[in-house]
Amino acid sequence: MPERQRALITGGGSGIGAALADHLAERGLDVIVTGRRPAALDAVCGRAPERIVPAVADVATAAGRRTLLAAAGDAPVDYLVHNAGVLSPVAPVGDIDPDALRDNLAINVEAPLLLTQTLLPRLADPARVLLVSSGAAHHPIAGWSAYCTAKAGLAMLGECLNLELNGRGVLTTTARPGVVDTPMQAEIRDLDETEFPGVRRFRELHAAGELRDPTEVAAFLAWLLLECGPGAYPSREWDIDDPDHQSLWRET
Repeated sequence: MPERQRALITGGGSGIGAALADHLAERGLDVIVTGRRPAALDAVCGRAPERIVPAVADVATAAGRRTLLAAAGDAPVDYLVHNAGVLSPVAPVGDIDPDALRDNLAINVEAPLLLTQTLLPRLADPARVLLVSSGAAHHPIAGWSAYCTAKAGLAMLGECLNLELNGRGVLTTTARPGVVDTPMQAEIRDLDETEFPGVRRFRELHAAGELRDPTEVAAFLAWLLLECGPGAYPSREWDIDDPDHQSLWRET
């Protein structure tokens, strides 16, 4: 592996993003973690201060994306991980607040597109872009119309980015991490059944200890970024729950 490879991870203050930052730092990469909560980012960076640096920014704003461009500096970014995401608004279609819907789309869809655009001059050749997706991109869920729609758009964005950028050495894929023990899952369990009729299933999964640990997901995503072959990487949407994908990952 070349020296001083760098990754930039959005939503890096907790959950999957923080676990992936830890994993990549342990593998010898320099990592920029970004998010809106300085204290959370500082806690992540404190675990490997020689490798992980914070960049407080809101990726849904032009100012935040400019902050990240400045944080990247002049050195190339080898891995760009779009992990930041929001679930809300969770409500029946007739009750969704238009401003909340726009905020959801700005974070979940616009930010990955426009941040990739902003960082194009800094992306290495070769580089990899990874979009953290969800099964909700492909399966409708009552009360989650905003999130499902956004994640479906993210999946298509991954295909478009790969179509346009593959020729310049930037490979893009999406990955489904499964049901993971993250702050978003806690948010889901706190929802009222009138907002989200399916909340009981998520409460049962948590009670049964069936949520994936973020460190396991981080190992899967790190394999995609660092070890998956360049032909296979952009060839599909990767799913940690798919036995065929697991066999490729766990046998390396």
